Amino acid sequence: MYHAKKIGVFISHIFGAYQQGVCQGIIDRAIEYGYTAEIFTSLDGENLGSYALGEESILHIPNYDSFDGIIFASDTYISQELRQKILKRLKALSCPIVEIAVKDAHFPAVSLENNSMTGDLTSHFLNVHRVSRVCFLGCAAESYISDIRECYYRDALKKQGKTPGENDIYHCRYEDDDVNRALAFFCRTGMPEAVVCYNDRLALMFLAAALAAGYRVPDDIAITGCDDTPDGRHVSPMLTTVSFPVYELGARALENLLTLIRGGSPDAACPAAEPLIRNSCGCGHLENANSVHFTQALSARIASLENSILSSMNMSSSLQHVTDLDAGMDLLTGFLPQLEHCREFYLCLYADWDSVSSHILALTNREETAADTDIILLKFAYKNGKRLPECSFLKKGLLPDYLYADSDCAYIYVPLYFEDKKFGYIALAYEDNRIDYQFRLVQWQMNINQMLQSICEAKRTGMLVSRLEDIYMKDPLTGLYNRHGYDRLEEPLLHRAVSEGLPLTAFLIDMDGLKAVNDTYGHSEGDFAIQVLGQAIESTAAEGDICARFSGDEFYILTAGLSEKEAKQRAESIAAYLDNYNKLSGKAYDISCCCGYASALPNPDFTAEHIQELFSLADRQMYREKEKHHAVRR
Repeated sequence: MYHAKKIGVFISHIFGAYQQGVCQGIIDRAIEYGYTAEIFTSLDGENLGSYALGEESILHIPNYDSFDGIIFASDTYISQELRQKILKRLKALSCPIVEIAVKDAHFPAVSLENNSMTGDLTSHFLNVHRVSRVCFLGCAAESYISDIRECYYRDALKKQGKTPGENDIYHCRYEDDDVNRALAFFCRTGMPEAVVCYNDRLALMFLAAALAAGYRVPDDIAITGCDDTPDGRHVSPMLTTVSFPVYELGARALENLLTLIRGGSPDAACPAAEPLIRNSCGCGHLENANSVHFTQALSARIASLENSILSSMNMSSSLQHVTDLDAGMDLLTGFLPQLEHCREFYLCLYADWDSVSSHILALTNREETAADTDIILLKFAYKNGKRLPECSFLKKGLLPDYLYADSDCAYIYVPLYFEDKKFGYIALAYEDNRIDYQFRLVQWQMNINQMLQSICEAKRTGMLVSRLEDIYMKDPLTGLYNRHGYDRLEEPLLHRAVSEGLPLTAFLIDMDGLKAVNDTYGHSEGDFAIQVLGQAIESTAAEGDICARFSGDEFYILTAGLSEKEAKQRAESIAAYLDNYNKLSGKAYDISCCCGYASALPNPDFTAEHIQELFSLADRQMYREKEKHHAVRR
């Protein structure tokens, strides 16, 4: 049964180990207390160009009124712009909020206290290994945390009556050349005895640079990292580092939020890390772990990454030419089994997801019915290995009620967008609520976004092409076909008449007294009269008829399947339409016409020239009709 009590979570880059650990702690602890978590994640700050303009659509997904409380992992947002927009939205809410942040928190905060461990590792070198020179390798890309760790490094030196030398601190990027420059920088004033690195990733890069330069680790240069990654546990020497209890961080955030919900004061204590003393600092009391299992796991990860790249390429090529949404959803079904441990996968679209701009509507002389913004379309639903029917539902829930009714899942929501166009979102859940959000889902998200954008572009293009065809094939005054339109449709109609054994009937219609209307009332009234006659002709037409105006006040109709009686009735219907119009219009002039027609049963040798002969016969009959009109007037 889906819990009625909900916790909202805003977190970015959920495919990261830190983020997944935090979310897992939140989910597990929430379930213990009878809550469920709804996690809203984005991909901000990556180098995606204008594509990423729609990232803020994450703000439009949640139903904020449904949350008992919210956890905001603000430190995970690379883009400060998106972080500030989320912050502004959350500040407007009345529900309790807990922030996971190292600094600059705007709500009661909880953080992982592992930054001070940099000072403990520095002291470890000074007190245990009795080194005289300890350097610090910081990270330029993550300066706000790197600077905090540097301060703890400086404090540890200060307690020993030391200060960093001019070549003892270097901040580099995650690039081999920059790490090599860091090593050279440290060595300008002699080889450093120890280097405290910002994290395990930089420590391993520095270890590789030192070994490549011929230094022995830890004999020549001792090294420590931070954040305890699997890679650091399986190198030789094993990396001395700092524990990274991210699961406990998520659990503590949830507990503090529940305390706020109940009206209490949250625990100010933070989950604390501790040094993990191994071999790279010079403490040789640990044997290196057998790396065979790690090697196998690494090989499996590489193979999985390669497969995900190939799968993404296959998915992209399959979806990029899709112009029909249903066809796209059918293709998506074939890719779902590739998402390991995914129990539920839903694709939800806003009612106006494929709306076109007012500019396009104006260009194409179209109107678009305003979409109901309270309605969401569940276009694709996949649960427990089966595809479910699509449906619409009210936006008060992020999924239809029937899916919530028998669910105990924590759902992850990901926005669908292209640049500033908001399409909707993906919702997914995992077996046993164990998060396994792999990076391949980022590729999935982008492929689906590209497909939805292609469908929207196909719709816009279709409208523009249709408008161009109208301009090319239709008379702008009456909307009937012009010479181009008639010529394109004549042959198909002749072919149908021959193949089905239907008679062809050609009508020629001429307006009475157009010159007098123009001279007396002006050409705008003359144009209006032509339009009314065009409407009269169009009102009597059947599907497949060709109704055309080439110029002036002459109109042409070519139709198949009329009997002699029906052809006569068609002409009478046009005249009756005009008679009724004249009675109701209030105009100072009447609109009337003369009509002639001629029919023939075409054989396989029948050609366009024979059709022109029919129009010539219709023209002669029309003039006989016009003479009768003149005689009556006289």
